[in-house]
Amino acid sequence: MKVEICNECGRSVKQGSGLFVNRVRDLDNITTREENGKPYPNGDFICIECDDKLRGNK
Repeated sequence: MKVEICNECGRSVKQGSGLFVNRVRDLDNITTREENGKPYPNGDFICIECDDKLRGNK
C-alpha cells in the first residue's frame, strides 16, 4: 500500500491535496530512503515543490 506523503517535507500528496497531479513516485525502498537521510522515509512520493528544490529549479 502506498503512503501518500512527500518523503522530503511530509505533506500529503493524496488526491485533493493540491500536490497530487505533479507528485513523483520514489521507487527506493524505506531502507534506502533512511540511508539517504530522507526526513519522512515512509513516504512513497516527492511533491513537485520539493522535486523542484532538489533539482535546483527554485
